[in-house]
Amino acid sequence: MEAGDRVWGACTQEEEERYKEIIRERVESSPFYQHMGLEVTGLGSGWSTFRMEAGPHLYNVGGIVHGGAVMSIADAASGVALATLLEKGTERPITIELKINFCSPATAGAVEARGSVVQKGSRIAVCEVEVTQQDRLVAKGISTYMIIGFEGP
Repeated sequence: MEAGDRVWGACTQEEEERYKEIIRERVESSPFYQHMGLEVTGLGSGWSTFRMEAGPHLYNVGGIVHGGAVMSIADAASGVALATLLEKGTERPITIELKINFCSPATAGAVEARGSVVQKGSRIAVCEVEVTQQDRLVAKGISTYMIIGFEGP
């Protein structure tokens, strides 16, 4: 993301900077996200959208996108959605459960996920996510996160 790029759901300059920081810390600095080719395509208070380009590098032996890759984009979209609601520098989400229903196979091309926070408490949060390819539902999931305290940048 370039310094002048607008962040999608930001209303204030403070939100804009917060969202850019989340993208830098959680997405651009993650070797796993980079390996998977995950990129943020939208971000706002309590929601995020992600995209990954699927191809043979993500296929299982059956020639479709591996379920683990679908789970990864689902977890990323939900976790980053929750990160927008957490206290900067003192809270971090940790996935404690992710349940997903696979609805149709993903193949080569763009796979997208939209995660949103359903309920956030002081220590537990629940999110939902839909993974799609074109106009087709690939997977629907619900996740539970523990919100932990930490001291970080």
